[in-house]
Amino acid sequence: MRNRNRLLSSSCLLGVLLTTACEAPSPPTPAAPPAAPPVAEAPRTDTPATDAPATDTPTTPPTGDVGNTGSALTVSNCRVLTTSRASASGDDGAGSVAANALDDNLSTRWSGPGKGAWLTLDLGSSQSLAGAAIAWHQGDQRQNHFTLSTSEDGTTFSQAYAADSALTTAAQTYRFTGTRKARYLRVTVNGNTVNDWASISEARVCGEDTTTPTPPTTDSGPALPRLPYLQSVGTTSALVAFRTSVSCTPFVRYGEGSDISRTATATAAGWQHAVKLSGLLPGKTYSYVIEACGSVTGVRRFQTATGPETTRVHFTAMGDFGTGGSLQSQVLKLLGQPSRAGEFLLTLGDNAYSSGTDAEFQSNMFKPMAALLREVPLFPSPGNHEYVTNKGQPYLDNFYLPANNPSKSERYYSFDWGPVHFVSLDSNCPFGYTLSDCSLSLEKTWLAQDLAATTRPWKIVFFHHPIWSSGEHGSSTAMRREFAPLFEQYGVDLVLTGHDHNYERSKPMKGDAVAASGTRGIPYLVVGSGGATLRTFPGSQPSWTAYRNNTHVGYLDVAVDGGTLTTKFIDSGGTVRDTLTLTKTVPAAVPQTSNVSALSKDTTPQGPTYDPTRQPAFLGQKPVPPADTAESVADAPEPAHGFAREQQ
Repeated sequence: MRNRNRLLSSSCLLGVLLTTACEAPSPPTPAAPPAAPPVAEAPRTDTPATDAPATDTPTTPPTGDVGNTGSALTVSNCRVLTTSRASASGDDGAGSVAANALDDNLSTRWSGPGKGAWLTLDLGSSQSLAGAAIAWHQGDQRQNHFTLSTSEDGTTFSQAYAADSALTTAAQTYRFTGTRKARYLRVTVNGNTVNDWASISEARVCGEDTTTPTPPTTDSGPALPRLPYLQSVGTTSALVAFRTSVSCTPFVRYGEGSDISRTATATAAGWQHAVKLSGLLPGKTYSYVIEACGSVTGVRRFQTATGPETTRVHFTAMGDFGTGGSLQSQVLKLLGQPSRAGEFLLTLGDNAYSSGTDAEFQSNMFKPMAALLREVPLFPSPGNHEYVTNKGQPYLDNFYLPANNPSKSERYYSFDWGPVHFVSLDSNCPFGYTLSDCSLSLEKTWLAQDLAATTRPWKIVFFHHPIWSSGEHGSSTAMRREFAPLFEQYGVDLVLTGHDHNYERSKPMKGDAVAASGTRGIPYLVVGSGGATLRTFPGSQPSWTAYRNNTHVGYLDVAVDGGTLTTKFIDSGGTVRDTLTLTKTVPAAVPQTSNVSALSKDTTPQGPTYDPTRQPAFLGQKPVPPADTAESVADAPEPAHGFAREQQ
C-alpha cells in the first residue's frame, strides 16, 4: 500500500478576486544608504540590455506609461478589513517603506532586503481573518517565496499559509484553510526567483465575506497546466482535481444550482491538488469555481450520484481512446454535447497511449478531454498500455478513485449510482505481475464479497481484457476462467471491456458457450472503439457474436429505467449502430438503508505519491505527439492471458 499525501479539506470561505494594472520595470533612483546598508537588488540576468535593471528603489513613472500612473488597487467579492498601520523588518532606505503597501497606489511599494524580510499589518483589534491579498512588485517577472502568519499579540506568530506567488501582475488572493482570530497578519518573504529582496506594492487582510459572489463565466489569470476534472463523485461528496504551475494552497467555491457561496480549501500548498467538496445532496446539480495561484476558472456544473431510491441512470462508456489524435477528437466532438454526455463516463482501459506515462496522460487524455471532464465525472479502469510504465503507477498518480478494497488500492474498486452497482476490475495485475496491492486471489475474494453485499437491482462490471472477442487478440481465457463464474454466481447483468480496437457484442453467454434457451446468460461488450486505430477482424463472425463493427469509432450509451437496461453503440456521426435491451423485474424503489453495499460507500481515495514541498517533474515535461497510427497504438506481448479465437 502506498503512503500518499492527501490535499483535501473543506471550510466556509469566499473567494477574493483582485485586479491591478501592469507595472513595468523601473530605473533605479540614487539614495543615501541607511546605517546598516542593505545589499542592492541585483539586476535581472534575463532582462535585455535595452531594459532598465529591476531595483527596489522608488520609481519615476515614464511619460505615457499607463501602468505606472498611480493606479489604485481594485478589490471585489472580498470584505477588506481596515488596517490601522503597517510595520516591516526594514526597507531599502530610499522611501520604499511599509506604509506604501497601504496607500492604494500601485506605483509605490514596500521593499525589504534579505531572505526573511517581513511586512506586518495591524488591524487594531482581534478579528476573524480569512486570508490576504497581495499585489507583488514586478510580479510578472519573478515568483516570491512567502508565508503568511497571524498573531494576537504581535510577538508570537502562527503560520497560516505558505506558497510561491504566480507570475502575474494581478493581485493574488491567498485563503487560509479556516478563519483565524488575530489582530496581526505578517507576510514573510524568503526571496524570489531573481534575488533576495521582498517587494510588495499593496497588501490587504480579508475577513469572512457574507455576500454571495457572482460566478465568473470564463477562465482568467494564468492558465492552469491541467484544468479541473471530477473524481470519486458520490452522493454526498466529490473531488475536484487539477494542477497549478506554481505552489500554492487553492480553494474551490461551490454550491447547489448556481450558488457558489460555500468554500473548500486544500490543506497543503503544492502543484497537484484534489479538493474535496463535502456536504452534498444526492442527485443534485452543483456549480464550482477554482481559485488557485492567481488563476480563476469559469463556473462549471456536475451532478452528484443518485441514491438507491432512484430507478434511472444514464451514462456512457468507451475504451482504447487515449490517443490525442483525429479519431479520438471525432468521438469527443459528439460525446461532448451536453445531451449525450450522460451523468458520468466509464473508461475501459488504454487511457493514454502508447506507454501510460504522465506526459501521455496529459497530452493524450486530459488535454483533449478537458471540456468534457470539467463537468462529467470519470470512473476509469487500467489497460495494458498503462502497465507499460512502472506497472501502472502514472495511472494511479493521475486519478483519485474509491479505495474500497482491502489493499486500499485504486487498481480495482466499486461504486453505486442510482439503481446500479458498478465494479471496475484490473485485468492486468492478476496475470504476470507481482504486486503487493493486487493479485488474483485478492481481487477474486474482494469481488465475491462486493457483489454479494450490494442490493442494487442492476450490476455492471467493466475492465480492459475481453472475455469474449473475435477481434485481433481474441478472448482472454484466463479472465473467463477466473472471473466469469463469479459474474454468473452473483447475477452480473452486463460486462464492458476494450482491448480489441472494434465494437462487438456477444449473445448472452454462460460458461464457455451461448446460454441455453430459457437460462440466464451475460452479454459481453467490447467497446475498444474510442479513438485508437481500428483493426480488422482476423476471421468470420462467430456464432456467439450478435453484432460486430470495425469500421466506425464511437462510444456506448447506457440507460437504465426501472426494469429495463438499454445500450446503444453510437458512432462519431451520431448514428446508432447497435442496440441491446435487457429486462428484469425490480422493485419500484429501493428504500434507503444504512448498510447498503457497504464496500461501495463514499470513501477517501488515496491519491498520488507526491511531495508538496518539491517541484514535480510534470512542470517541465513537453507535449507528446498524438498516437494516431497503428504503430503508435500497437500492443506489446501480453503475459498469461491465454487469448483464444473461438468460432463456436
